[in-house]
Amino acid sequence: MSPEIVEQAPLPGRSAASGDLGAVTAMTRPAARAGAGILAAGGNAADAAVAAALVAGVVEPAMSGLGGAAYAVVFDPGSGRTTALEGGVRCPGRATGTLFEPLVGVGGGLYGFPPTRGDRAETGALSVCVPTAPAVLARLHQRFGSLPFSRVAEPALALAADGFVPDWMFVLHAAAGYRRLARCPAALSLWTREDGAPFVSAGPDDRLRLPELAAALRRLAEEGAEPFYAGDPGRRLVEGTRAAGGILEEADLRVPAVREVEPLEFRFRGRRLATLPGPSGGPTLAAALAHLDAFPEAAFPEAAFPEAAFPDAAFPEAAFPEAAFPETGPSGDAEAEIRFLHLAAEALRLAYGDRFRHLGDPDHAAGPWEALLDPAYLAARREGVSPEGPRLAKPAVPDPWALPGADHPAPVPVPVAAAAAAAGDCTTHLNAMDRTGLSVSLTATLGGRFGSAFTVPGLGYPLNNGMMWFDPRPGRLISPGPGKRALHAAAPTLVFSEHRDRPGGSPPTSPLSSPPLSPPASPTPVAALGAPGGRRLISAVALTAARHLGRGAPIREAAMAPGLHTDQGPVFLDERTPECARVAAGLRARGHRVVVCEETGLTGHFGRGAGIARIPAPPGSGGNSRFEVGVDAVRTAAGAAVRSTGSA
Repeated sequence: MSPEIVEQAPLPGRSAASGDLGAVTAMTRPAARAGAGILAAGGNAADAAVAAALVAGVVEPAMSGLGGAAYAVVFDPGSGRTTALEGGVRCPGRATGTLFEPLVGVGGGLYGFPPTRGDRAETGALSVCVPTAPAVLARLHQRFGSLPFSRVAEPALALAADGFVPDWMFVLHAAAGYRRLARCPAALSLWTREDGAPFVSAGPDDRLRLPELAAALRRLAEEGAEPFYAGDPGRRLVEGTRAAGGILEEADLRVPAVREVEPLEFRFRGRRLATLPGPSGGPTLAAALAHLDAFPEAAFPEAAFPEAAFPDAAFPEAAFPEAAFPETGPSGDAEAEIRFLHLAAEALRLAYGDRFRHLGDPDHAAGPWEALLDPAYLAARREGVSPEGPRLAKPAVPDPWALPGADHPAPVPVPVAAAAAAAGDCTTHLNAMDRTGLSVSLTATLGGRFGSAFTVPGLGYPLNNGMMWFDPRPGRLISPGPGKRALHAAAPTLVFSEHRDRPGGSPPTSPLSSPPLSPPASPTPVAALGAPGGRRLISAVALTAARHLGRGAPIREAAMAPGLHTDQGPVFLDERTPECARVAAGLRARGHRVVVCEETGLTGHFGRGAGIARIPAPPGSGGNSRFEVGVDAVRTAAGAAVRSTGSA
C-alpha cells in the first residue's frame, strides 16, 4: 500500500502532523504537499526540497523563484558530512560605490539603508544581480537527490502549465506590489488579467497559467542549470537587463553561482548546530544563541549537558525556567517569560551590533570572523547583562582584533540604522527530512517583494533586486563594488543531538573558510530549522531554537510562538504574547523601548519560524523515528508528513 501524507490543517489553526517516513515544511501548502508527494513516491529529502522550492517559485512568486537566490545546509547520511550550499548574489562587475544616489535623511527600509533616487537599487533592471537559485537547486539535486530531475520538477511544471488557483496571500502580495510591477509591463502581465486587473480566481476552474515559466522549468529539468548562465536564458537575461538600464554582462554569468563550503558549526544547549558561514545570517545567529546560552537553564537534568557550551556560563534558571510550553504557547509564568525575552533581546542586540560593525564580503574587506565567536570575546561583549535587568545602556565593545589570530587592521566601524517596521515579507524557507537521515534546510529569496519587480520578456519569472542588500552610500563596509558578495540574512540550520569534535582536537574552522569537508562522524540531525523575514529572520530562528532546544517546546509550539525582534532599535513584541500587557510592562521596566505589533499577512514585524523535529523511537522498541512539523501561525505556511500505511 502507498504511504499516507498527513497535512497540517490550514489557518486559523494548526493541527499536529507527524509521520515515520519523513516530512516537509514550506511557506505554502502546495509546496509542502509537493515535497511530501516526492517523499511518498520514493524520493529522498533532497528531491523533496528541490520539488518544494520549485513549486514555491510558481505559487508564491513574490518571495522566490528562478530569478532569485538560494542557500541550503544539507546532511548526507551516506558520507556523514554536512555541507553548505552558498548562493549569495554578487554585484555586477561594473558596480561601483556611487552607482546609486542615496536619499539622505529619509527613513531606512528593510535593511536600514536609505532609499535611492528613483528607487533604482530596489526596483528595475539596475537592481538585478545574477540569479543563483537555478545553480543551487541543480547542485542540491545533483549531489544528493535520487529521483530523476524531470520527476522532481513535475509538480512545479504541472502547476505552471496547467494553472493553479492563487491563494489569499498571493492576491495580497500582488496587490501590495502592483505599483512597482506596473513599471514593467512584462512583469505585471505575468500575474494579472488581460486588462491589468489583479488575478483573483472566480472558482476552481479559473486558474492562473504561466506558460513561459513552464518552459523555463522544463529546460531546467532537462538540461540543468547551465543554460541559465551559458545558454539562451543567460544571454536574454543580460541583453534584457542592459536594454532596460541594467549593468549585467556575460562575464558576470561566468562567476560560479553556488559555492559548496564547510558549514559554520556551533553549540547551543548541548547540541551541535550547523548553519551558513560567511556573509550570511549564520554568524549572527551563532552569536545570539551563544549569548543566550550563557544563562544555563535548570529544567534539564545535568546529565543532558555533560559539558557546558561556554565556560563562563552564569545566571542559572534565568533564561530557561523549569516550566515548559503548554500547547498554546510560552509558559504561563509571566515573570519567567519576561526574563527570557529580556535576555533574548539583549542577546540579539549584541549579535546584530557586531554584524553591523564588522561583517561584509571577506574577499573585499578583512573581518574578525573567528574572534567574533570566540568565547572570551562574547563574554566581554555581554558583561553586565543580568536576567533582572536593566537593559545595558552602553554594551561593552571590546576590540576583536586584539585576540590571537586577528592580525588584520580593523575597518572603520559603520553603524547601520535599525530597520523600519517591515512592510511585508520577501523570502521563503523550507525544511525536508527523511527516514535515512538525509536532511535539508533551504532558504530562497528574491530580495524584496517580487524582487526587482522586473523581468525580461519571455523569461516568465521575476528577477531579484540583490543590489538592495548593499549600502548605497559610498565608502561603507557593504557599499556596492565589482563582484562584491552581499551580506544576506539567510540562516538555514540543522541541529544534531551532540557535539562532534574535529580530528586531533583542532578548533572549528573560520566561518569563512572552505577546507575539505568534515570527515564522516556526524550523528543524524534531530531538527531542521529556518525562517523567512529579511534580517528579522535571524531573530525568528534564534527564538525557535531557544524555545525548542532550551525550553522544551515541541517544534509545533516553538514555531507557532509569538514573535519578538530587536536589532539596534526598539523591541518589537507580538501582541499574541500571553499576558502581553504585563510582559511589555516588564520589559519596559528593564529599560527596553517596546513596540507591541499586530502581525498580519502583509506585515513583516517578525520572521516566520519553521522546523521539523525527528523524535527517535524508544530504545529497544524496534520502532521508527517520528517526524513532527511546526510552522508560522499567522500566514499560509504548512507542514506535511509522510507515514507508513497503518502507522499511528
